[in-house]
Amino acid sequence: MTMKPKRRTRATRFIWQAYDRMKAAGIDVDCDSAYRTVCISKAGEDDIFMQGDDANSFIDEARAMWKRYPSLPMGVCEMALAEPYTDLWS
Repeated sequence: MTMKPKRRTRATRFIWQAYDRMKAAGIDVDCDSAYRTVCISKAGEDDIFMQGDDANSFIDEARAMWKRYPSLPMGVCEMALAEPYTDLWS
């Protein structure tokens, strides 16, 4: 028996599009909840590293998004939230 995929809402479609843009650009997001750090990286660019209050806020926002939209994987939430930070590379 195969599971029918959940229908995407306007919000989850927007989040998936942000994820797809980030992946296509070669951007990776690494969150470590235990050490409360976040690293946003792309080849050829300086990494964006957060710790302390900035990382705590980022991780808390990712968890809140994941709880609000349980059909989304946590990695997708983290990647979508990281998109505005990539403007620093422009």
